[in-house]
Amino acid sequence: IIEYYRIANGEEINSNNISPLQTMTIPDTHQYTPVAVPTYGGDETIDEAIASLGESFIVTPVVDTPASEAQPYLEVVAPATLPEGYTFEAEANGHSFTVKVPVGGVEQGQKFSVPFPAGSNGYTGSAIPRASVPVGHWKDGLCDCFRLGVIHPAVWNAVCCPLILNAQVMHRLKLTWLGSEGTIAQTAATFRIFLIITVVFIFIDQILKYLPLTFKVDEYGRPTDGYVEVIQMRIFLNISFFIVAVILVAKVRKQVRSKYSIPEQNCKGCEDCCCALWCNCCTLSQMARHTADYESYAALCCSETGMPPHAPSIV
Repeated sequence: IIEYYRIANGEEINSNNISPLQTMTIPDTHQYTPVAVPTYGGDETIDEAIASLGESFIVTPVVDTPASEAQPYLEVVAPATLPEGYTFEAEANGHSFTVKVPVGGVEQGQKFSVPFPAGSNGYTGSAIPRASVPVGHWKDGLCDCFRLGVIHPAVWNAVCCPLILNAQVMHRLKLTWLGSEGTIAQTAATFRIFLIITVVFIFIDQILKYLPLTFKVDEYGRPTDGYVEVIQMRIFLNISFFIVAVILVAKVRKQVRSKYSIPEQNCKGCEDCCCALWCNCCTLSQMARHTADYESYAALCCSETGMPPHAPSIV
């Protein structure tokens, strides 16, 4: 082997000192396998010696290491002007996945690439943002309460049981009963709390409504003190209930606008409060329509989400 390297380096070799075959012994502790290598001698040319040498080497088999699969990417068209880090649902090839807006944010209509975990099946198309919950604007107008019908459960809940409908929207948004974001454990009881509050309110209100009839007036035809006190209690109860409803609707509406990047259009700075105060029922109905797929699934009056159990969440 030494002679071969000398040949390869162009050194002159005395043919009298070259044996036909030299072997090299390597200690047992060496990590390589000993090989027998022919050396240049006699009438062989250098090219013949190198060719003979190549045939005598023990070739170590090469194992092909599979290259790691590249992460598939898809192109998404921004449904609205969105800030950096905002997430929304998109669909491609029958698979739904979460899209996160890249650094710097995106403008409406701008195309950007995102990882597609389900793309290993060879799909190379584009992802389509789920249109069930529009981003950047409301799904419909504030006064479109009857768009889905006059007897739609969301309409009647907004009129008769506003806290129930508000609780359904809060449950969809995973909000606590105080209207703030929370963990799953903290938000699990939101609907039940407002259901209990509503039932207790209706029960007390009905008692206060019919209780004064027994002592409405005295023998002189004047309202009794007890009657006046009960009427005052009922008025206080209803005003308190209304104030709570207004505050919660305003907070939830702000959460919806923040989640879906919906800007204020009127009364900037206090639009949520104005809508909750002057158009409470319409505001509740609009939020319910925006956060549920009523076009595909029937609405329910007293379920936690206002939708059937099999209906997927689109929030």
